Amino acid sequence: MGSHLRIGGLGHIALQYAKAMGLNVVAVDISDEKIDLAKQLGADIAINGLKEDPVEAIHQKVGGVHAAISVAVTKKAFEQAYKSVRRGGCLVVVGLPNDELPIPIFDTVLNGITVKGSIVGTRKDMQEALDFAAKGKVRPIVETAPLEKINEVFERMEKGKINGRVVLTIGINR
Repeated sequence: MGSHLRIGGLGHIALQYAKAMGLNVVAVDISDEKIDLAKQLGADIAINGLKEDPVEAIHQKVGGVHAAISVAVTKKAFEQAYKSVRRGGCLVVVGLPNDELPIPIFDTVLNGITVKGSIVGTRKDMQEALDFAAKGKVRPIVETAPLEKINEVFERMEKGKINGRVVLTIGINR
């Protein structure tokens, strides 16, 4: 499959899986805090998309990625992920934006790019994921907050201020 993988958005888990599989990782985000997290988690290259064009940077640094996983829900992130893939590479779309995602058919065919959609993996993928977690190779970042703070949590989420996941707790035993 190659050795470079681009990850953005939900990437803290995907980044750890990629590193556990021995891949080189190019992480892209628009938050310095998440870029720092990506570096801490082992990203080989971390690019802030607000400070430099991620497509240009990826092609300059590694000649394009072999595979890109698009977990962000914006059209722009999808387009950047697609354009960061090298000839013969693959784009896996996981995020579900509320917009049409244009795929340039001419470039896709000419460059032999594969585009796949994925909401879940195979049973083998699940077993591999569980094995990585059991061996401590993947550690999700999870924070808890009481249900009463749901509005604050959603506000932070909309601003991209959550690293990892937030679990809302219900009841008195939190």
